[in-house]
Amino acid sequence: MHHARPFRHAPLALAISLLSAPAAMPTLAQGFALEEVVVTAQKREESSQDTPISITALSENAVENRGIANSEDLIGELPGLSGYTAPGSRGASSLAMRGVSAGNPANLSLDPSVAMYMDGVYVGKLVGSAMDVAEIERIEVLRGPQGTLYGRNSTAGAVNFITKKPTGELGLRASAKAGNYNFREFKTNLDLPAFGAVGEGLGEFALNFGYQTRLRDGFYENDSPGGEDFDDLDRQAWRAAVSWNITDSVYVDYIYDHSELDEIGALQQVVGLTPLDAAGNVSRLQAMQGVLLAAQGWAANPGADSRISERWIPSLQQSIAAYQNALDRGEGRADDGLADFAPASKNDVDGHALTATWEAGDLGFFGDVTFKSITAYRELETSVFGDLEDIDSRVDGNGTGAWSDLVHLTLAQIYGAEIGFTGAPSGVFAGRLWNGIDEIGAFHSKQDTTTGYEQFSEELQMVGSTERMEYVLGLYYFEDEGEYRRNAIFAAPLNGAGSQYYDNATEAWASFAQTTWTPGWLEDHIALTFGIRYTEEDKSIDYDYGAYDTPFSSVPAQAISRDESFSNVSGNFTLAYQVTDDFNTFLRYATGYRSGGFNGEVYDNAYDEETIEQYEIGFKTDWWDKRLRVNGSLYAYTYEDLQVSQIKTDSGAATSQITNAGETERWGGELEMMVSPLEDLVLGLTYSYVDGDFEKFPDVCGTNVPTTCLSGVDNAQRGASPDHQVSVSADYLFARTGFGDITGYIQANWQSDWVETALWSGVVGGDPVIYDHLGMDERTIVNARLNLEGIPLGDGNLRFTLWGRNLTDDDYPTFGINLGSLGLLTEQYGAPRTYGLEVTYDY
Repeated sequence: MHHARPFRHAPLALAISLLSAPAAMPTLAQGFALEEVVVTAQKREESSQDTPISITALSENAVENRGIANSEDLIGELPGLSGYTAPGSRGASSLAMRGVSAGNPANLSLDPSVAMYMDGVYVGKLVGSAMDVAEIERIEVLRGPQGTLYGRNSTAGAVNFITKKPTGELGLRASAKAGNYNFREFKTNLDLPAFGAVGEGLGEFALNFGYQTRLRDGFYENDSPGGEDFDDLDRQAWRAAVSWNITDSVYVDYIYDHSELDEIGALQQVVGLTPLDAAGNVSRLQAMQGVLLAAQGWAANPGADSRISERWIPSLQQSIAAYQNALDRGEGRADDGLADFAPASKNDVDGHALTATWEAGDLGFFGDVTFKSITAYRELETSVFGDLEDIDSRVDGNGTGAWSDLVHLTLAQIYGAEIGFTGAPSGVFAGRLWNGIDEIGAFHSKQDTTTGYEQFSEELQMVGSTERMEYVLGLYYFEDEGEYRRNAIFAAPLNGAGSQYYDNATEAWASFAQTTWTPGWLEDHIALTFGIRYTEEDKSIDYDYGAYDTPFSSVPAQAISRDESFSNVSGNFTLAYQVTDDFNTFLRYATGYRSGGFNGEVYDNAYDEETIEQYEIGFKTDWWDKRLRVNGSLYAYTYEDLQVSQIKTDSGAATSQITNAGETERWGGELEMMVSPLEDLVLGLTYSYVDGDFEKFPDVCGTNVPTTCLSGVDNAQRGASPDHQVSVSADYLFARTGFGDITGYIQANWQSDWVETALWSGVVGGDPVIYDHLGMDERTIVNARLNLEGIPLGDGNLRFTLWGRNLTDDDYPTFGINLGSLGLLTEQYGAPRTYGLEVTYDY
């Protein structure tokens, strides 16, 4: 049977491996030579060493060795790539590249700065972007602005997940994995034989199906009665693909992917407290201790409100004990915690992508041409519920609990005024607050958010080549709609049970062109690349904040609709010089653009677009008969009106606010090395560095008259991005035996300390406050695998693998929140040491 396209690119697919980074041992050519790497970063297949872009490509083997199932797993794995997962929200990760951070990934209003693609389809939001992907064939990571070919919201770079296409032959790959914490994983991928014939009737069809599930018990015990343990795992991913080869030159690919999770989030561990006053001199713990003495005195008064002794004083004692325990425990990964409401997340994502290709062949002046259409639709539903801290404030059978200190301080103000000035044992204000405690509770935080999102995109490409020119022409259309429903409560019942509802939408189109011209200079060693993209987009939002009551006031409903249009021209220019067959250099200038919009979590809050302009010089080299590969780059960029996402608590609730922070100038570089010093051994080293904070940043101003302000630029720091990242690895085939090959892989990733976000700020008593950064500690993560593979079994091969992750049990935080006026400092921590056994069968 004739198989046209499924096998035409098979050698290329097998050749994809890690570009100049030690992800996994690539297949070696004759001798010890490292094999050629092929990528599609510029919409065509080409050697990575000849592509004048800073790019890392992870092969299927590299993905497997590193345990990558989604975009979250890329954090800290590759040079210049960092980020974090949103506290309390699973499957939502914010990637940062070269010091450019996207911001809060749980905010549906926010667009990414690192554009993520699934089989060439842009994923519009960070919410739900870190879901598991079934049957990853490779991952391409492009660093630096990619505005020409990848469009808006790729100011930092782009990541493209590419899944497996049908092979057209019967095949089965299945694996089962088990480990500590009752970890279980199962994966299977089935390829069916092609049927039909190319060029005859309806043509040839080939199909494959993939499924995987990952389950694990929680890392941390939930000590609250009936509470589910924190940081468990419950994920599934499906995938189905159809390749339809109508003729040798016309073919269609359809891919359906589905992913879901239903999990309890990481423990949000209280590690400290903010001061009560703007000057930072008043301790919340000491204030509550003083309130306790006052309450004990008021309780002793004849005719005192019985709730003071029966409920308030016991609750004060519980709060003081809980706060003191948190301070005594401090930083460091705890074994257990508490929760009023276990932090639960449920996500469902569906995607459809239809790619039609026509290899038109020689079209005269236009050269050899291929036309392509990519039509895609994706939809997402998420639900987030539960605590953002680990203090159990639930009212017990006696009506007491470890309440928020703000509730205690408010009760102290009420009783102090009523008893001290009127002589009354209780009054209307105390009654209102007690009613609020009974109706809502007196807890610190509770998330309650549902999100719906859908997007549609269409991309048309014309990819051509002549004797001296290669080019891409394209048109792109994108539209999306989001629905956000938030009923979160903070410092209950003081702030009431308000709601933040909004619907937002985007409609955008773009045209783009990029060409690489080889003018014949220096014996064809010079190539010039020019690219340009024009984008127009319209954004709109409908705010609908409901009316609600607090114990002391009524807040009216708020509703308004806004819309805005944006446009941008982005481009790039690259001068590439091939010094020798194994030594290439390039000088690249590129710009990028992240669109403006409206922040739904802050009423009637618009923000402007941001732009980046980057210069980069790089080299790609092979030495020692292609046994040594050394690639590197240096870059510098200017970032204008960059969007900064901050957690704000001025209104008494924790909201994610997006602001344009001003300007920054930064520089850095990456170095990637891979060497095969011995047969069957590959060693790798990567290093990245980024320098620079902010040149301009808005001041933090109070609300008193006259207004006082604190310098923003003197206090703001680059967030979610360590200065240094280092990775070393070794991949070795220890022995070839009659029953199989013994191979091993070990990798250590280190990164320096970093801050969570640019600035923690607020207003206390009308005065501006800039809070301290929590500071995320440096980390060293060691992962390893030991395999017995290539064991013949029937017509296939069997493999046994012992695996371990974070083998040194490094105790490292992955993100933290300074809740400002709400009083708490929280951190979430990375996974402890995990290990287990995997069995894989490949037929």
